[in-house]
Amino acid sequence: MNHPILRLCRGALLFFTCGVGFASAETANVRLMVSNVHSQVGKLYISVYDSKDTFLGDTKFYAEEVGLENLKDGKLEVDLSLPYGKYAITVHHDNNANGKMDRNFVGIPKEPVGLSNGHVPRFGPPKFSKALIEIAQPEQVEAIALID
Repeated sequence: MNHPILRLCRGALLFFTCGVGFASAETANVRLMVSNVHSQVGKLYISVYDSKDTFLGDTKFYAEEVGLENLKDGKLEVDLSLPYGKYAITVHHDNNANGKMDRNFVGIPKEPVGLSNGHVPRFGPPKFSKALIEIAQPEQVEAIALID
């Protein structure tokens, strides 16, 4: 039977099932393994940047606040859903719960921070290129150690 309604239903079914397949192939579940979290006070602020021009600024590709109730032995796992691509990720522990990153008089963070790709800046601010990681598989694990 080749009724127009049946053809429409089959076409719609094919369209939506193919669309789901493409979307899941292009999006990754990224598990962030955040370590060196010394307190359950406050929150973690996770920022994902996809451009050198916006890195460390107010314009983020993705941002999330995470509570610390699941903190265990100084470690916390956070799952992010990100499209395949290249990103730099920052994590900031707002350990006094004031909703912002506290800095000293020269602008250096006074609260624990961490960067993707194991980047630890020695002199000056972090560099986007050094923190850059590539998300290119459906399931990916990235470790970020906070530095006091």
